[in-house]
Amino acid sequence: MAARIGILEDDEALRAYVEAVVAGAEGMTLAFSAGCLADARQAIVGNPVDLCLVDLKLPDGSGLDFVTDVKGASAAKCLIFTVLGDRSSVLLALKSGADGYLLKDTPADLLRTNIDRTLRGETPISPQAATFLLEMWRGAEPTTLPGRLDDALTVREVDVLKLFSRGMSYRETAELLGISAHTIGDHVKSIYRKLSVHSRTEAIFEARQIGLISPLD
Repeated sequence: MAARIGILEDDEALRAYVEAVVAGAEGMTLAFSAGCLADARQAIVGNPVDLCLVDLKLPDGSGLDFVTDVKGASAAKCLIFTVLGDRSSVLLALKSGADGYLLKDTPADLLRTNIDRTLRGETPISPQAATFLLEMWRGAEPTTLPGRLDDALTVREVDVLKLFSRGMSYRETAELLGISAHTIGDHVKSIYRKLSVHSRTEAIFEARQIGLISPLD
């Protein structure tokens, strides 16, 4: 029997992309696809699922609230699929019961593989997110920016800033990093929020001021 997959993602284009990934995977079928927390909660009523792909930042709440709902009502797996790769988000998601943590730049074939792994009881985690767990296991101090823990820029966000500082466009940056322009946009929104800036120029300046990128970048 095909595994029933639910999708909770507020971006229409990305949601359509994930739907296509599920549709093209052998042994999977789409149970529901929702763009907000309220719609997802309604979708799972009387509609059994085996795994839900869940974004964290939603227009009407946190994806972790949905994880709690699903875990409290069924044995379904919840695989986080988000642009947020900071330490705080990773640890909070896993403590909330998530069965895995993937970043949105995960290629389609790897996304399918990790859905299968999660269904088998494994806990796939993107390498960047896994770094924080390794730090905890080693008892090392996490590498973050000064200030609040959830304001730390991710490795990928720093990569984006470095390429921007070299004059690269959104499209060029996406091609060099091997991810979509949409994902670049998500990274930029996160960078602006964390650095409290409103433009690429301001972001690059702030990143250089706090040592994230060198003056030569």
